[in-house]
Amino acid sequence: MRTTELPAAFVSPYSEAQLQFAVAAWPMRAAEELRSALIFRALARAARDSGMPEPWPTRFAAATCDEVRHARLCAIVGARLGAPAPTYRSHPARTRIESLPEPVVRLTSLLLVEVAVGETISTCLFRAGRRASKEPLTRAALGIIVGDEIHHQQLGWAALASLWPTLTDPVRTAMQREAARGLGACEQQTACPAMGWLEKGRPFDPAYAALGVLHPEARIEAFYAAVETLVLPRLTYLGIDGALAWKNRYRDS
Repeated sequence: MRTTELPAAFVSPYSEAQLQFAVAAWPMRAAEELRSALIFRALARAARDSGMPEPWPTRFAAATCDEVRHARLCAIVGARLGAPAPTYRSHPARTRIESLPEPVVRLTSLLLVEVAVGETISTCLFRAGRRASKEPLTRAALGIIVGDEIHHQQLGWAALASLWPTLTDPVRTAMQREAARGLGACEQQTACPAMGWLEKGRPFDPAYAALGVLHPEARIEAFYAAVETLVLPRLTYLGIDGALAWKNRYRDS
């Protein structure tokens, strides 16, 4: 579905306050998707620099285009719903990329944390958000993103499985620590804010979910289900001790 084929927004059932809260998520989503585009672009370059064969560099470059399209989609949906234009900040992504100067370590670490782990969690969150959404424009946009995120997390795990046998023992050991650090960062970014909302006893208007914002309880449930049923078993299958990485997610940070 192209942006020209998106359904019209249907916001008359919602109050101004409900809309203002819910549509604020779209500029943030746009910024997150652009960060993902920068990560995939760095992956494509690192894959070429480290000699990873085709089709992987080309597939990473294609995923870059997907994420740029997502950022534009989120900005368009936000604008149609009355949100301000997104603020794009490349510094966090660039800082992360520049912290990994060696091509093989950069390639493996970004594939592991941002793509395999991160996109798996992201897929579960977007899927849950789409399932709960009712407003047609919101639901359609989330559906487009979910479809691509499924392919991206599959790409991450498949590329890692292809790369893993070529890695040295020191790099594999470093990836055990990197998996722990990445899991802790994902929990802090995704689950902890939702827990804070619940701890404060703040009410959550059901209209927010209809407009594509996950209830904090649903967000927490989707996050831990993704980690426990998908991420940790796949890490272990790959050759990283998933249970140990989860246990050490703050110890190895």
